[in-house]
Amino acid sequence: MPKVLLINPPQTYFRGSQPFGVYFPLGLLYVAASVRDLSDVEIFDCLVRDFAVQELGDSMVYGAPLERVRTEMERAHPDIVGINVPFTAQFENAAAIASLCRETVPKAVVVLGGPDPSIRYERILEDGHADYCVVGEGEDTFREFVSALADGRDPAGIPGVACIRGGSLNYERRPFITALDRLPLPAYDLVNAEEYFESHYLYANRGGTTERSVSLVTSRGCPYDCVFCSVHLHMGRGYRHHSPDQVLRHLRLCIEQYGVRTFHFEDDNLSLSRSRFEAILDGIIGDGLNIQWDTPNGIRTDTLDMDLLRKMKQSGCVRLSLAFESGCQRVLDDVIRKKTSLERMIEVAAMCHRVEIPTHAFFVIGFPGETLAEMRQTTSLALNLKRDLDIEPILMIATPLPGTDLYKTCLREGYIRGELTPRELSACTQADGEPLIATSDFSRDDVSAVARDHMQAILRWRRNSQIRSHLKHPVRSARKIAERAWPSKN
Repeated sequence: MPKVLLINPPQTYFRGSQPFGVYFPLGLLYVAASVRDLSDVEIFDCLVRDFAVQELGDSMVYGAPLERVRTEMERAHPDIVGINVPFTAQFENAAAIASLCRETVPKAVVVLGGPDPSIRYERILEDGHADYCVVGEGEDTFREFVSALADGRDPAGIPGVACIRGGSLNYERRPFITALDRLPLPAYDLVNAEEYFESHYLYANRGGTTERSVSLVTSRGCPYDCVFCSVHLHMGRGYRHHSPDQVLRHLRLCIEQYGVRTFHFEDDNLSLSRSRFEAILDGIIGDGLNIQWDTPNGIRTDTLDMDLLRKMKQSGCVRLSLAFESGCQRVLDDVIRKKTSLERMIEVAAMCHRVEIPTHAFFVIGFPGETLAEMRQTTSLALNLKRDLDIEPILMIATPLPGTDLYKTCLREGYIRGELTPRELSACTQADGEPLIATSDFSRDDVSAVARDHMQAILRWRRNSQIRSHLKHPVRSARKIAERAWPSKN
């Protein structure tokens, strides 16, 4: 029985990039569950095991130092090392782990998986960073991969496995998994859950309540065609989902075995199937699960209405993130290809306010084909939603992620300065990020100015709102000031 070591590498954050956050490595947990009967599998998560923070120039590296990873490799002496690469911006850490593996256990097979290798597998293999890449969903592919190696067979030719043979790329696409319920639940028992719960970084970059919380992904694939999104590149366009019974089973596992009461639904299309979504909500309510949950990755606004929002609140929804993207219908239609109605999204935002679900709204500016006036139209809407409905705006800068239509357009038209570095991707992929795209309609500095003006407008509104509150409730404000100045000794 082969020994498999799955590694979640450290992460690098550059000055000004989004905050670091620890998360349960769902992808590795699913893959581990799929091969545990075929192999002796272990998970080493650098984000919780022997955790350290190292400052390197203008960057911070979060996670176990490489020497500690080397010690773990020497102890485990694996036959197969699987390395997770969730983001292109974090690839260098995975490459360092792969290089370390070749030094420490040279006979081990190195395989990379995750969203980034699913898109850039040819480049990764040509550069010699890995022996194999698992492309797309990993559960079935990695299971066949481990089985082949255990039997002494060449994994080349297994659908979903990419490798170099005879100097050429060998890869056959694997169909996406349609019956998700046949997959085993994540192998939470292969990690120490308390290490995650005790980390003050747990989901720190997701906002909202984080204590004893986990992320869930209950569906895969996206049938929409947004120009900036890379989801369909590794999860496909066909929408597939777990049944309500399986989702509720997963929730109960986390509640009963790990004391979890807060869940982050990371689905790209949690509510796309209304009947399924309502069945999940009905199960949560009917079974008295008494949880709270949010949607930090966003939810499709045009799938919601007042009845559904009321049921969501009753089931424990404590925070929603709405994917507006733009405040201009033309940009939504012709530039982003969002295929949704801005008017309807504003109506739903008002419903969220009436139902009293705390809500964030994602906006993105800086797309090729967008004008500065349209960007300001977006920031104006974001400010109005905050002022009128208390919808918290999150303004992002358009990021040309490798493999997306946005990236291809920017590269073809010269809107970006060639291949993007990890630092550039990190600095751009965040709220109020550093723009990478410049067109004949706007410069990078123009986009930064729009974002800066938006932030200043939000800060002015907040200051004025506080002043109005003090004037309206002078006694309550005076009491709060006094409490801060002379805190109670009790």
